[in-house]
This record gives sequence, structure tokens and C-alpha cells, in this order.
Amino acid sequence: MTPTLSPAPPPAGTVTIPAPADPSALEIPKPARAGRGEARGRFEGRDARSWPSAEAADKPRGSVVVLPGRGETADLFEPLAFRLALDGYKVTYLGPGEDSTLALGECRVPGRLFALVGSDTGALRALTAAGSPALRADALVLLGLPLLYRPVGGEVPSEPPPRALPDLPILLVHGSDDEVSPLPVVRMTTRTAPRSHLVTVPAGHQVLAEPSWRATAAHTIAFLEALATADALA
Repeated sequence: MTPTLSPAPPPAGTVTIPAPADPSALEIPKPARAGRGEARGRFEGRDARSWPSAEAADKPRGSVVVLPGRGETADLFEPLAFRLALDGYKVTYLGPGEDSTLALGECRVPGRLFALVGSDTGALRALTAAGSPALRADALVLLGLPLLYRPVGGEVPSEPPPRALPDLPILLVHGSDDEVSPLPVVRMTTRTAPRSHLVTVPAGHQVLAEPSWRATAAHTIAFLEALATADALA
């Protein structure tokens, strides 16, 4: 019979860390995704995705709805949405056709900041939604707001550009080399909106791609955090 050898005891002074029973316990949670046809809370559309807040489920910093533009998908917004979720916000992506006033309102967390983030023509849809008295958005983040009927990927905006910005806290993030919506035109639009704030990043029309997406995310988080903090202190 072959003798059974027991492992030698560790040297004196050695600290032994037991291995976890389940290796998945060491995995970092990933933001929740909704697949095609999969229910997302109370949504069952095909082009939606959610990132839960890193805060307690009933105490997020606020809720943010992301609206994409021409040729944009949820994957483009993943880095920004994940950072917002880590900062305590509940984030929902709603593609074209999923962003009815009812669907947008379902994303609101009562008593918390409610903001719309729109990119390209998604910024136009955010402006339209913010004008609905049934929605009552608290703030807007407009990324590459298109103010001219210039095509992107062969597609021109189907929504008309705004004649004026609403009386809301608005952050506009714009590429310094944007040829779709030139910066001087955007500056003219913000002159009649005293609660708007325009920042530029080194980019063209797309401010959520390299090399500017980190700056865009930083500006967005700082803007929302200032509003959420002021709201909490009110």
C-alpha cells in the first residue's frame, strides 16, 4: 500500500489565505446588459440597455437616459455609462423608437436628479423630450449638437435644429474641429441660454471616441455631480 503523505505545515509566521469556494467571487461585476428581446425592468424593446447604479438600489445619485445619434450604438456609450454608474447614477440607453415620453419617464427615480444625455441627433431628441411638460427633465447633456442639415453617414437630421435652448441646466460638449456642426454656430445658440455651459474637446463631430471620450466623460460627470450635490443640499 502506498503511504499517503500529508502536506507539510507552513513555516512559523506564515499567513495562509484560504482560496474562495467559488472563483467567481473574485470577478468584478460588469454593467448589466439587455439582449435582444430581453426584459429590462419594465422595458421589452430591442434597442435598450441598462447600467445599475453602484449605490444602493433605492438611493442612486440620479437617473440618466442616453439617446444615440446617427450610426451610434450602445457600445459607443458603454465607457461613459459605466463611469456614470460607478459614480452612483442609474443609466439607461434607449435607441431610436424606444425613447417615447412614457419610456423616458419610466427611467426617472423619484426625488433624484433626472438628466438626458443625447449625442448628435440624439441631442435633438433630448431637446424635444425636455420640452414635454409630462417629462420634466432636470438637466441636459448635448454631445455634438447638430445645428445644420449636414449628413453623417449619408443621413441628414430628421428633427429640426432648435431655435433656442430651453431654460434648463445644459452642458454642451463639442469637438473643436466639428465640421458637421461648426463651433461658431453652437456658440451663437448658447448666447441666449444663460444656464447653458459649452466646453470643447479635441475632436471632430464624434466626442465619444478616442482621443476625447475621457474628457467628455469627465465634463459630464462633473456637471451632473454639481447639480446632484446642489439638489441634495436644497
